[in-house]
Amino acid sequence: MKSLDTTAVTQIFPQFTDQNLLKELSENGYIQRYHSGDYIMDKGMPVEFVPLLISGSMRIMRRDDEDRELLLYYLRAGETCASSLTCCMDKSISEVEAVAEEDTEVLAIPSNLVDVWMEKYPQWKAYVMQTYHDRFQELMETIDAIAFHQLDERMLRYFNERIENQNGDRVIKASHQEIATDLHSSREVISRLLKQMEKEGMVALGRNRVEVL
Repeated sequence: MKSLDTTAVTQIFPQFTDQNLLKELSENGYIQRYHSGDYIMDKGMPVEFVPLLISGSMRIMRRDDEDRELLLYYLRAGETCASSLTCCMDKSISEVEAVAEEDTEVLAIPSNLVDVWMEKYPQWKAYVMQTYHDRFQELMETIDAIAFHQLDERMLRYFNERIENQNGDRVIKASHQEIATDLHSSREVISRLLKQMEKEGMVALGRNRVEVL
């Protein structure tokens, strides 16, 4: 399986400068490629590796027994999934789903190394702790948005996050139902709000696409 050399690792993960850690990342990590819509992790499945994002983006979400989705956060190049780290260290099954938002490459780190490196490499431990901090902050923002913000504010924040994940591309490729699911609303409410935003010159609507103006 193809891996990354140490130079490529430091370009994507500049926080890793320890040569021994870089050597282990290069020797033990392997590249996995996913197309848009592919599942990287699924709820109830064992987590065999931690995905360090090389390129592309992923969405992390939970799904209940009635098949309702809750978007937790997005991941971009240089980041990893806090849930997969926890599962690897606890040797537990996944509680979330991870889906590629676009064509995505990850450096897959075998699960048995995650806990070992926490004790062995301070830089790896710092990266893991920063990941937990960042994801916690994003979850707090999501809770605040649902609890305290109006739907139009939440939608604009959602669009801005999608644009950032798409490296500035202002066309959001999603149906009204998909947007409603991500924002924990109904398709009818989202459609009405989008039409109002279009009248106000904020967006341009098309089939399964929204261009943010």
